[in-house]
Order: sequence, then C-alpha cells, then structure tokens
Amino acid sequence: MGTLVEICAAGQPAAAAGAAVDAAFTAVLEVHRLMSFHEVGSDVCRINMAQAREEIFVNPHTYRVLRFARRVSAASEGIFDVTVGDVLVRHGFLPAAPTEDPRPREATWRDLVVLPGNRVWWRRAGCIDLGGIAKGYAVDMAIETLQRHGVPSGLVNAGGDLRMFGEPQPVHVRLPEAPGSLASLGSFSDCALATSAAYFSTVDSEAGPLEPLVDLGRCIGGAKRASATVIAADCMTADALTKVVRLAPHLVPQVLDSFGARAIVIDGTRQRTGQI
Repeated sequence: MGTLVEICAAGQPAAAAGAAVDAAFTAVLEVHRLMSFHEVGSDVCRINMAQAREEIFVNPHTYRVLRFARRVSAASEGIFDVTVGDVLVRHGFLPAAPTEDPRPREATWRDLVVLPGNRVWWRRAGCIDLGGIAKGYAVDMAIETLQRHGVPSGLVNAGGDLRMFGEPQPVHVRLPEAPGSLASLGSFSDCALATSAAYFSTVDSEAGPLEPLVDLGRCIGGAKRASATVIAADCMTADALTKVVRLAPHLVPQVLDSFGARAIVIDGTRQRTGQI
C-alpha cells in the first residue's frame, strides 16, 4: 500500500505480544495482496482487467471495502469515488499496465455494481484504486487481530492512518505550511484518525504541483497547504471521509454526522475543530 506500518501491543508478556503483532502484520499483508493496484492477480487488478458485464468474484474483505465505498460515494454525492485509477495513472501517481487502453474511461462509482455473494461487474468498464480506503481497512484488520489475541492496549499506524484501543495515546500531525513541525491534536483512545494533506505527495505538472486527490476527473493542485484529520470509530471510515472533508466543505457537516465522525482542519497554521 505504499507506506510503512507500525504496530504496538502493550499489557502482555513479550512472547504473547510478539505473536499478536506478527499476526496483525499478516492481516495487513493480506489486505495488501487483495487490494493493491500494483499486485498482479489482486482483486483490484482483476476488476480493472474486466470487461463490461463480466462478473468477477472477489474476496470477502474486498467486497466489504467496495460496499462501504459505495455507501460513502452515495453520501458524498460522488465526491468520494474509487473509480479514479485511470486519472491517477494519467497524472503519474500510479503505473500504467502494459496493456493499458489509452482511451479515457468514463465509468463512475455507479458503474461498478456490487452484488451479494462477493460478486462485482461493470456497467461500463473502468479502473478502480482503493488507495483512499484500503489502508484504513488494513489498520482495522490489524486492530481486530490484536484484540482477538487478547491484547489489552494497542495501536496501529499506517502512514498516518491510525487506530488505538486501551490506554490513551497522544496524536500529532504535521503543519501544512511547515511539515517538519508538529501540531498536537490531543490524546485519544478507542477510536481511529486519518489525515489527508499534500505534504510530500505532490508531483510537478505544466499546471503546477498536483496531489493524488481527484476532483471532477483531475488531480487537484497541491499548492494549497491544508490538512484534514477525521476522527471516527474505525479507520476505514476515517480514511475515506478525509477526501470528502478536503473536497466538499459544503457536504461535510451532514456527511460527518451520518457516519458519526468529526474533523479537525489545519489551514496553514490555523486549526479548526468540530463538525465543520
């Protein structure tokens, strides 16, 4: 998933905690195997190679993520949309497949049909990327694994998408105008946080710096320095909703409320908190 993962377990003997952490990393690797854009044979790869009306059976984990992605897309009026893989390829954020059709794809989230029995198919062939939601799901799977192993307190951090339980943990985020400096968000427990910001993810283009956040069929400019952190019960929710907070301020209050989440936005060096 293109990031480093940190897993911490506390409150158990070293051997038991070590076994729990190993199992949690295995859970993360399974999500990567299924949902990576880069992995040949992943569910994402097979969906992207499918023709219109061709039915694809996916792993229950992938199915769960796709169903939730549709829910977020519907709630955000399509602002959150996983069918942006071709846009990210065109802007250089994702590699093109050797047989990639150069013609633009017009499919949206409504064209990817998710059916009972872990089945999906396209109305119009498209290209998905789960980079905006699968990382959060991987964090959730790691947390569930730690809890099944009896860990009383733990934390999983996947490139800034984090979830913790048990003992409260302090959380800091980078300042958009000064990424080398940190702002404290406070201490949290039994919840998840995810942050979206340009930081170090921009690429240069003729129109200026771009970041891998798609709005109206193109990647947005990365010159504006702002970050959005969403706090939710699980990390998949927090991960997905950061994109809505960044792209659709007019929808944020109702969308956050519908998912029981809240947001913290840092615009430059100013911090705004709450159901914004």
